[in-house]
Amino acid sequence: MQNFERKISKEQNRLYQSAEEEANRFCLNFLIFLLIFSVLSEALNEFGMFTIPKNVMRINMAVSALIFMVPLSFRLFNDTILKRKPSIISRGWFKIVILTSIYIGIGELCVFYTHHTLLLLAVPPLIMAQYYKQPRLFWWMFAGTALLAPISVYGGYFFGNLDRNLLKEAITATNLSERFGSLTAHRALELFLHYVIPREFCILIIIALTLGISRRSEKLLAKQEELTYLIQDEMQRRNAMQTHVIEALATLIETRDEGTGEHVLRTKKYVSMIAHAMQEDETFRNRINLEEIDRIENAAPLHDVGKIAISDTILLKPGKLTPEEFEKMKSHTIKGERMIGTLFAQMDDPLFLKTAEDIVIAHHEKWDGTGYPYGKKGEEIPLSARIMAVADVYDALVSYRVYKPSISPEKALETIYAESGTHFDPEIVRIVKKISRELIETANAPVNQE
Repeated sequence: MQNFERKISKEQNRLYQSAEEEANRFCLNFLIFLLIFSVLSEALNEFGMFTIPKNVMRINMAVSALIFMVPLSFRLFNDTILKRKPSIISRGWFKIVILTSIYIGIGELCVFYTHHTLLLLAVPPLIMAQYYKQPRLFWWMFAGTALLAPISVYGGYFFGNLDRNLLKEAITATNLSERFGSLTAHRALELFLHYVIPREFCILIIIALTLGISRRSEKLLAKQEELTYLIQDEMQRRNAMQTHVIEALATLIETRDEGTGEHVLRTKKYVSMIAHAMQEDETFRNRINLEEIDRIENAAPLHDVGKIAISDTILLKPGKLTPEEFEKMKSHTIKGERMIGTLFAQMDDPLFLKTAEDIVIAHHEKWDGTGYPYGKKGEEIPLSARIMAVADVYDALVSYRVYKPSISPEKALETIYAESGTHFDPEIVRIVKKISRELIETANAPVNQE
């Protein structure tokens, strides 16, 4: 349970980090939009679309473009030229650079272009909503956003291109000193009441709306996460129950056959080692994934489950079986498949059920078609059963049985190599050769009973 909780916590941190990186990426892309906006506005003004003096427009366009280019240049230099990993977008300080650039740039545009850029005041509240889970940053952004309204009004009054309909008294001023002189206490209060306050109200409304939307989305995400955790927990319960059934069956088999109990534990290890080595090999990489390996590994202990239905006189016979007895022994594959179908049919895991049935019914089939029960050959034999066949024979060779002595792991591997292309899939034997040292070490180590 602790491992599960740590996994969930790690996944949550990863999601939050990913969300913040997406927010940073969004803000950086918005800077590109603001840069394009500045250049396009300058171009339209040159053609007479706006009434802003061309020299003023050119200067301010250059200033705003320079402000917006600062974080964009950082990213270009770090990610494209130097190609450093991870991306600069994931770094905490770069977020501050982006936000500072946006706030200063929008403030500059609102001051010099006044009413032409009024809607840009909606941008900071929208950006704030992306960082509201970071209280310190959020409140700094809130203060900066609130300051944009008086800055845009009073700054525009002194330095901007004024609207005749909005600021009638100031429009007659021809220079900065005359504009300052026209700002009486009464006029300053009038600007505050009629321009600053309404803009602040609009900003607060936008902040409230965006925060509401963000929190609603977060609640939906939390519900989805909760549902995911419940599903994962249920899957863990089912997997635990499935493992318990498998272990119980293995224990039951052990009470029948002295060597079989340890055999199921060892073969599970061998199957896991071979399957993981196959997954790392170019030939099998696209044919077996980690989920399939997990299913094969969990189903491996069931490969001889059908022996429960074989009588003790045959199962524990110290000598060679008669042809009739061997035919009965071979039936453990078919009987085992039926047992799997009965035991696991209600577990709602069709992939595991199919893997277990394939292993049980086909792990005694041979590559050349001389195996049993159906004489399948080559790739007609399921891949899981071909892996199981190698692991099963290897452990049988290195283990003592009432009817035979054990041999060394080295000699057991030589036997498997010799039967490549007849008993075993030659490609799987090639994989076995690659991990021969690990297989020998595992065979010589004591069985882990945990």
